[in-house]
Parts: sequence; structure tokens; C-alpha cells
Amino acid sequence: MRKYLGLLAMGGVLAFSACTDDDNPAIADREAPVIAFAEGRDGFRPANNEVRLATTDHMHIRFSVTDESGIGQVLVDIHNSFDGHTHARMSNSFEPLNVKDIYSADAANFAFRFPQGAKRLNVDNTATDIYWEGPTSRVQGNVLAGPYDIIISAVDIHGNQTSFADGSNYLATFFIERAYAPQVAVSNLKNGEIDAEAGELLDVRGSIAKGTHSLSSDIRFVWIRLAEEHEHNHNHSAMARVADEVFAERIWGSSAWRQGMSGATLPNTTDLRFEDLLTGSNAITVPAGEDHLDLIVWVEDVAGNVTQKTYTVHID
Repeated sequence: MRKYLGLLAMGGVLAFSACTDDDNPAIADREAPVIAFAEGRDGFRPANNEVRLATTDHMHIRFSVTDESGIGQVLVDIHNSFDGHTHARMSNSFEPLNVKDIYSADAANFAFRFPQGAKRLNVDNTATDIYWEGPTSRVQGNVLAGPYDIIISAVDIHGNQTSFADGSNYLATFFIERAYAPQVAVSNLKNGEIDAEAGELLDVRGSIAKGTHSLSSDIRFVWIRLAEEHEHNHNHSAMARVADEVFAERIWGSSAWRQGMSGATLPNTTDLRFEDLLTGSNAITVPAGEDHLDLIVWVEDVAGNVTQKTYTVHID
């Protein structure tokens, strides 16, 4: 298969060198492979905005690829999306999950192999699960908590490849939560939502706290937004992630991940209350003309772990 194509993985994008139509006029196939749900399933895994709770140590991968001419290679790329793909220098005790799994007829890992020239690949079994703890962990130490992008892309035997431009790659953001990361909790949810009235101050109760784990570290940055309800983090561009209409934004501390983002000094670095943060000049007035908005809470600790929580705000 390597005589047909070579793999270059850069920034999560597949780029292949392959024979062109000029090299072989007989090639009529100009269609890229199709990435879809696994057989008998009604969604991808991980799904966009899927949260892997602190009690879990792995993630299931679930998708399929089809191509009438034959599949060449498939790349599953996972990398952190904490900051739009620049890299802060963090504690050596933690490292981000970084995966580049290549599925092909001669893949080094037998679990990633499929028959030469296969027209369909179905990925939905425990052999392709991705772990961040235990003997098959993809990290050497402790995984950084926070948001991660997964990109699934594919190329056929003629070099036709999926892309971001036409939406044929699969792209999603999922979240890894850990016990040592900052803890965020809202206590006044009703049916899973924060009730609010247009023109009134947003009432949010609960806490942002340093974890109680031995690896937990102090809080260094808190970023709270009231924004248009949307599938946040589904866009590959860091700028696009914050491009939804933002009705209010409050910042405390200094971000290690998002360059140039800093705000008022944190009242303390171990235990904060929403009631104390969102008061006075930092209070948020609920806008009129909206039914539902998202309250997005992003918290970083000194070690680089990120906890992001999104709460639906129901407006009467």
C-alpha cells in the first residue's frame, strides 16, 4: 500500500502523496471516502461535547469508513484544544493525551488492520479503546484534564481524501475530567437548567474549588461567559470556538493556555462561590429576546488542568 501513498500528519490534517489522474488517466474515482456511524449505531463515539467523567479511564472509538474503490488509510488524531493549538509549559506531573492511530492494511497494531483494498471499515470494539490510565495508557504519567479534539480523516487507494473544507472529516471536542482538576458545581439547577428572567440579574449559586486529590493545585484562572446556545468547541479554529454571540464575559486571574487572557485578581485560589464572583460590577443582567443561553465556566489550575462546564440558562 505504501507504493500508493505516504502519510503526513500535521496539525491533525491528513496529507498524502499519491498517484494523480494525470499519472493514470484510467482512474475515474474522484470521490473521497465517507466517514459515518458504525454499523447499527446512531452516532459517533466520542460524540461532540461528550464528557468522560473522573471515574473513567478510557474512551470508546466508534465510526465507519466506506469507499467504492478501496480504503487506503484512516487517521484518528486526538490532541488537546485547551488554547487553539499553542503549547503552554506545564507541570511535569501531567501531559496531554496525544494520539495518532493509523488504520491500514499493514498497520503496526493488528487492531488497526483491515484487508487490502477493503471497501468498508467498521470500528466499534474494545481493542481500539483509548486509555489514559493502566497498562495500555497512552500517557506516561497523569493526563491533563480538559477539552480535546478528535479528528477522523481518510484517504482511498487513489489519493482522494476527506477534508475540513467540505466537512467530510469527523471533528468533535470531548472533555476529560479528573479528580485532581478544579471542581465546578452549580447548586440551583431546576430540571438541569438555571432559571432566569429577562432584565433581572442572573442568579447562579454553587462553587469553584481546588480539588481534594493529592495532585490538585491552586486555581489560577476563571472565565465565565453567557453566550448563545450552541454546540461550542465543534469548530477546529480556536477563534471560532468563541465566535458565538457573547452577552456577558467575566474573567479573573491569568490564563496559562489562552494567550493574553487575564482579569481581576482572584479573591482566593482554593474555594470560590458564584454568589461572590457574580456580584456588584461583575453581576450579569439577563438579556431580553432570548429563550435559552449557555453559561460556560472555564477554570484552570496552576498545573495546567482545565475544567469546563456548560449550563443551560432558561429565560422566561
